[in-house]
Amino acid sequence: VLKGRTRISNPNSKKMKLKTLISVGLLTAASLFMNLIYAQGPIDGFFNKKGRASFTLSYTSAVYDSFYVADEKVEGVPAHNSIDQSIYNLYATYALADDLSLVASLPYISAKGNGEADPVNGTTEQSDFQDLNLFLKWAPYVSELSNGSLTYFVALGGLVPLGYEPNGILSLGTGAPGVDGKVGLQYKNNSGFFGAFIAGYGLRGKASNNLNGGGPDFDAPNVANGVFKLGYAGGSVYVDAWYDFQYSLDGVDIMGEGFDGNFPETDVDFNRIGANVYVPLTPLIGLSAGFGTTVSGRNIGISTSYSGGLTFNL
Repeated sequence: VLKGRTRISNPNSKKMKLKTLISVGLLTAASLFMNLIYAQGPIDGFFNKKGRASFTLSYTSAVYDSFYVADEKVEGVPAHNSIDQSIYNLYATYALADDLSLVASLPYISAKGNGEADPVNGTTEQSDFQDLNLFLKWAPYVSELSNGSLTYFVALGGLVPLGYEPNGILSLGTGAPGVDGKVGLQYKNNSGFFGAFIAGYGLRGKASNNLNGGGPDFDAPNVANGVFKLGYAGGSVYVDAWYDFQYSLDGVDIMGEGFDGNFPETDVDFNRIGANVYVPLTPLIGLSAGFGTTVSGRNIGISTSYSGGLTFNL
């Protein structure tokens, strides 16, 4: 059943196979959602001078053929065999003040299965804009030290789904609106080396059930998340290594009790590591690259992503 090809004589096998095939949808959605321009989230501890803006156009590519059903690793994606993901993202920041910034991102996602057609909607790929993410980031206090500085910062914002179908095999996200709060602390020494920790909590609303004529809305789980970063930010290069995690505070397991194809209600956890590098070509233009990989998780695809971006500073 898990490989989408085994024939079983049990009279309930067709129903079991359909549920297993459908379960791929949340795995894809969760993996895509975490693979935005910066896998570890749009918030960091750096602030530009008032009036400065930056825009980054990026492309992220990932492929996976294994995933976690609950916390058990399973090889081979049902029906699709493997999933290709392509994410095009616009990420922008604008400094309203030296200690206050507006942050936004808008991803366009394409997901393609490399196998049989989706048994739910008959397709092998989906493409659409996902969620508009908007945040205000504020540094209420910066402590100047003899060997560097310590920045305390907070962020408040959320995400707005843009009408994609959230409950199919290749769904692009959970489809649930959300409000997120984050607190962070970053130390940067005078040589440019820095370390940061950001902790967050996300409230999730209801996701519309708009597949096959619709049905009752889904209750997406609230989430807790965090990011650790170590890196160097100098005049000629920026580089960081990161670890991020997410834990759903409730929800159901794929193929577990309470699961009946209700993907947006699934408990999605993950632990990921990765790195980013940015090199300014001129004061106005820079290039970035990065990767991220899943080291453990729950109800999520196991993927490694690679990204590249072009940044314009104004």
